[in-house]
Amino acid sequence: MPRKNVRFGAILPWLTPVNHILDAARASEEAGFDSVWTGDHLLHFPGSTVPEAWTILTASSMVTKRVLLGTCVTDPHRYHPAVLAQRLATIDQFCGGRTILGLGAGDAINLDPFGIDWSKPVSKLVEAVKIMRRLWAGETFSYDSKFGKFKDAFLQIKPTRSRVPIYFAAMLPRMLRLTGEIADGWLPLGLTPEMYKKRLKLIKEAARKVGRTPDDIDPGLYVITSVADKAEDAYKQVDRAKPILVPEILKEAGYDIEFPKEFSSYSYIDWMPTRKYTEYLARYTKFVPTEAALEFCIAGTAEDCIAKIEEFAKAGVKHFILQNAGPDRRRFTEIICKKIIPRFK
Repeated sequence: MPRKNVRFGAILPWLTPVNHILDAARASEEAGFDSVWTGDHLLHFPGSTVPEAWTILTASSMVTKRVLLGTCVTDPHRYHPAVLAQRLATIDQFCGGRTILGLGAGDAINLDPFGIDWSKPVSKLVEAVKIMRRLWAGETFSYDSKFGKFKDAFLQIKPTRSRVPIYFAAMLPRMLRLTGEIADGWLPLGLTPEMYKKRLKLIKEAARKVGRTPDDIDPGLYVITSVADKAEDAYKQVDRAKPILVPEILKEAGYDIEFPKEFSSYSYIDWMPTRKYTEYLARYTKFVPTEAALEFCIAGTAEDCIAKIEEFAKAGVKHFILQNAGPDRRRFTEIICKKIIPRFK
């Protein structure tokens, strides 16, 4: 019997013309999703349309009434924490307290082309969170930080709630511990159920050490999802998961793949918006078996997907953020709405 305490979010088709994004936000709410999410990028692969995340969330808040609205994910380097805190408080006022800030350590594509410094990314992330929460609480304070000097700093707007929930895109031990210590939620990408369970245990241990409980943290999962009436049609789409499966992750999952030397240090956080990098990525993914990609995805018929969701739920996932990997978003939404979400509600 499927667990009943899980929520479902949808990744909006944010790399498309903006009218498509709003249609998808509206349709996702009508379909029964609990949340909708957008990427936050300055650049993406060649040929992409890359709109601005905060405008997407504000506009989506105008065509929805219920769903949570999140970034998947933002970094602390492109925004001064006071500016980001004000922006989120404003959006939260517009949407009536439905905003979530997904926050990660950053990646090269959004930073290196623009000369944005992202040294000491985790330390900067932690400091940004602390500053934003003080500003949302209405404090006036002076402070020397990695972002500069604050002198009698305060904001003249607050979120609808006491603060905007912050979810960490954590995968490695230090960030996992910080998720347990200070985050409101966890939003990893590219894990099998067993790997998820192992990392969630570390988060819970870190939470208990600082006097928190596991219930203080919403365990989410960003997961590539391909659902179709025939399982083989769904399986054809899971190649989209291969770029996030770095050698270390595949090895942990039990795949002993001998990659050429050019891929020895491959990491998707180093990706760049060039055709040269796209070709490099295509060469890398040829070494990743489709059966491996399937372990990290939710794919198949509706019943196949229900079984995999239940497997992840047993590992501790309570908030599934589904990235549609198929060509037909309407059919994806229809199957999720009519056959999958009702089994968990």
